[in-house]
Amino acid sequence: MGKKRPKQFSPEFKLNVVLEGYATGNFSEVAARHGIHMTQMANWKKQLLTNGSDVFKRKKDLMSDTERRIEQLEKTCGRLAIENDILKKTAEYLN
Repeated sequence: MGKKRPKQFSPEFKLNVVLEGYATGNFSEVAARHGIHMTQMANWKKQLLTNGSDVFKRKKDLMSDTERRIEQLEKTCGRLAIENDILKKTAEYLN
């Protein structure tokens, strides 16, 4: 038999469970209802309190340098493609 892999939860699920705990005021009941251990719930609460402000950051603030560079290059490619089309149409018109 292979090792049992831990459950994988989406970030949305984690957020909803923690917010439900805050809304009801009873984290242990919410954890039991969703089949989550209280230690895991406490970890998610700590993550929310530590990183919760990232939810309100702009997309560009969360992007890595590589992602910013890729976005910049994609914009440049798009601009160059448009310029190329304009030059082709101008050349066809002049011929």
